[in-house]
Amino acid sequence: MAQRFNIAALKAIAHAPASGEAQWLVGAEDSVEFLKQNAKNEEIVIYAGGPAALIHGVLAPLQQVTPADQQDLMNHFVGTDETWVIQKSFGGGEGHRVYLEAPLASGKSLTGGEKLIYQRTFHGVHKGERPIELSQKFVHALDLHFVEERNAYCRLDSRGDIKDVIRIIRVDLAPGSEKLVAVTILAEDLSKYMALADLALVLFFDFTRYSPGFGGWGDHDRINRKAPDLFYHGGGIQNASYVHGRMIVRSAITVQDLVAEWEEESSPTREKEYATFKIFDRKNNREVETSCAPESLSNYFQESELPWEISPAFFRPDVLHRFKADPEKYSLDDRSITCRNAWYLKSYDINEAGQVHAYIGDLARLPIEEQRYWQSFNEWPNGTISKRAYENDILGEFSSEYDPLNLLKYKIGKLNAAPPDWWQTRSAAHMDAARYPATDSVLEWANEIMAFDQMLVEGFQPRPLRKLLESKGQKADAGWGSLRVISELVVVSGNTVDEAKALMTPLSRLHALRSILKAHSSVTEKEKEERQARATHGTLRAHFKNLAAQCDRSFDEIMRTLGAGDLKP
Repeated sequence: MAQRFNIAALKAIAHAPASGEAQWLVGAEDSVEFLKQNAKNEEIVIYAGGPAALIHGVLAPLQQVTPADQQDLMNHFVGTDETWVIQKSFGGGEGHRVYLEAPLASGKSLTGGEKLIYQRTFHGVHKGERPIELSQKFVHALDLHFVEERNAYCRLDSRGDIKDVIRIIRVDLAPGSEKLVAVTILAEDLSKYMALADLALVLFFDFTRYSPGFGGWGDHDRINRKAPDLFYHGGGIQNASYVHGRMIVRSAITVQDLVAEWEEESSPTREKEYATFKIFDRKNNREVETSCAPESLSNYFQESELPWEISPAFFRPDVLHRFKADPEKYSLDDRSITCRNAWYLKSYDINEAGQVHAYIGDLARLPIEEQRYWQSFNEWPNGTISKRAYENDILGEFSSEYDPLNLLKYKIGKLNAAPPDWWQTRSAAHMDAARYPATDSVLEWANEIMAFDQMLVEGFQPRPLRKLLESKGQKADAGWGSLRVISELVVVSGNTVDEAKALMTPLSRLHALRSILKAHSSVTEKEKEERQARATHGTLRAHFKNLAAQCDRSFDEIMRTLGAGDLKP
């Protein structure tokens, strides 16, 4: 049965065990079993370097190793330091020559093949281990990208998750300097590349075991094994042994297999699964449960009793938690959701009842796993779609609904484009993180309050603001924060203290609320704020929207006071 690479098995052949060393020292040929299993695994080793093991894989033209010229392959060894070079030569009747020489230029079996692993030395600069480089042609063709924190070449899978395809593994074998380095690749990807390039993997291997004080081989017993795709020689003495050879690994798939797979995936007759949703059937003005399969829906231009594709399905607001919790994987835009490299939900919104809604025709375009996720939150409607969705999607008009958070983002975006010295540009991450709470969860409310404060209040820089205040003839206390300094600037601009306080209250309230909800405040304080927000506004989402509206209005006046002008659309 195929399996993932097991580092323990490689360590066992690369380094003497803590016990049973005597038996291990004379068993170098046992390492060949690792190679046989390795060729069957779903993740295989193409390079390994350790105290007692060296494995190095290169790609050879398939025709030139079918059958293998065993003598030719045994006569040549390819190291990881063999690279492309600019050669210079003189003689042979050709005079001075300068030419580009490819690796694998020696031996008829490997000529025209491809190196996969490179290790170069930058003399006097690199210290420690030589870095491992992968063939650019190889990783580009497989659509791989190096992700440093994973120490792997990766791509996104069909679910938008990062998938390690080629891994670089480093293991300390013992205290001191003994290390094991390995490079592995998923067999499926290697087979696909070999099939398309008409290549086969040739593994050069050497397993040599000896104990400290080893004095040489002298006269010793020898072995010579020859199978069509696995051949090696070796030998051993009382406390040492070795094997040295080559193994050929051929692609498990053909180009015809790849074509057939593609044809099946793109076939219009291929069956696709669809989930069933509770929806409001806009055409027939009724609530109904129906599949989102295309044959179960209709559009404005079809004569049919089937529901329109633009009929909404409604969901508990918790459905959005997954997307908000992983901003690296999901882009949660104002009206759409994107999962990187996987899927796109064209339209969603939240209605007055706090339900998330999306059109069944858009849900049908999601992968079935994602449809089932949404289905698990599906419920009957507690109201209609949002006013914004109705105006945008049904009437085809711009929304007339006041959206304070998005207005603030627009204004801050303009400020970011040409920031005054008193404004710290807010990053795309700050702007994206600031969202309305989707649910009535206290934790989500607290997180959104913090993100809102980071986008808005933290943008104001105290030191330049103090200088601006002093330039107007008012002394600024060194301990004043940015909001206090702005308040003084409002007074200096001709407003009363009470007017300045009223203007700054929304931003001050936002900043204080962040401290209470996210800092080390008492549970009593947090619960008091929650109760007050619910009592005044009904829901935490409504409280947030009200606070954002107050901040938006104050922000306009603050910009005028600070000389930034009118930033409104």
